[in-house]
Amino acid sequence: MIEAANCHPDYLKRQSITAEQLRHVQDACVVFEHEWRDDDGAKCFSYTVGGWLDGKPLGDMQGGVTIGGEVAIVHADSREDADAMAAGGLADTLNGLDREEDQYIEAHAALARMESVGAMERMRQGTAAPADASDSFTADALAIRKLRGDDIILTTGGVAPPA
Repeated sequence: MIEAANCHPDYLKRQSITAEQLRHVQDACVVFEHEWRDDDGAKCFSYTVGGWLDGKPLGDMQGGVTIGGEVAIVHADSREDADAMAAGGLADTLNGLDREEDQYIEAHAALARMESVGAMERMRQGTAAPADASDSFTADALAIRKLRGDDIILTTGGVAPPA
């Protein structure tokens, strides 16, 4: 016999948005979905995301949307605690996505500053001992690490001289 409390919603049929789309959700909120106990008897709560995207409500009568097919699972003693933790997690995620965008903007600005000096000077600074490299070059080299994978080849840091 299957207990109703052990039946989870089918999230595979839910609308799913990307993290990039999440950044543009207006009035983002968490939507309580389900409560159950895990194998150890601890209370678990699942949440999806609600709000408005491009003027249209997220989710439907079943509940909210997933982010990349994922739902938030919270372990807490009460529903009130779980709601607060889930809402805090969503806020932290949104803040993290905004900080990431700021880091990319700064990384591109640092790359532009590095490109404004000649290639020979960049190579000299990149191969100089840390004490001999300029502070601005070192800061820009750290900032552009965010762009690895964007056809950026880093020549600074991470390579120890042979012993």
